[in-house]
Amino acid sequence: MARASKKSEIVEAAAYLFSTKGYHATTVRDIAERAGILSGSLYAHIDNKEALLREIVKQAANQFMSAVQPIVDSDRPIAAKLTDAVKAHVGVVTNSLAGARIYLDEEATFTNEGRQEFLALRRAYENLWARLIEQGVQQSVFWIEDPHLARLLVLSALNGIHRWYRTEGRLTPEVIASRYSSWLLRLLQPAMPN
Repeated sequence: MARASKKSEIVEAAAYLFSTKGYHATTVRDIAERAGILSGSLYAHIDNKEALLREIVKQAANQFMSAVQPIVDSDRPIAAKLTDAVKAHVGVVTNSLAGARIYLDEEATFTNEGRQEFLALRRAYENLWARLIEQGVQQSVFWIEDPHLARLLVLSALNGIHRWYRTEGRLTPEVIASRYSSWLLRLLQPAMPN
């Protein structure tokens, strides 16, 4: 159990450093120091620096998927699903800011094998949003000419939050989610007749 705990401390240290300094600017020594171990001891817990990056991305991807998939799969009304999915996404970003930053920004850092794994995780998550938007179109709740472009708009808005959100800032995650979902619903729903 101590080994698993130390590995999670190393992953957490790496996530913090990758998200604040960047992957390339972070050394193995930086990670070891932050985790409170000797540099040479780090390799008893990890294979290499990219393996840490992959682990962080997998954890973040799993958080996003497990937060949003049950909402998309539910039988709730589509407007409530969009609202709840936005809230879930914002919750993952604001509760796991370092992991979210890495998941959303470090694609170019991976070698080819890592990039393919990353892209598969990203596609699976984006497909949830595509399904949600398509459900809205099929139920005539959303009126949009281009569901693909609508998905890009929604995810671009949501995926940018990690760049400006601060825990000590004036907006709580609940306020951000409420405003974003309200604005997105207005963009996706047809105008009401006068």
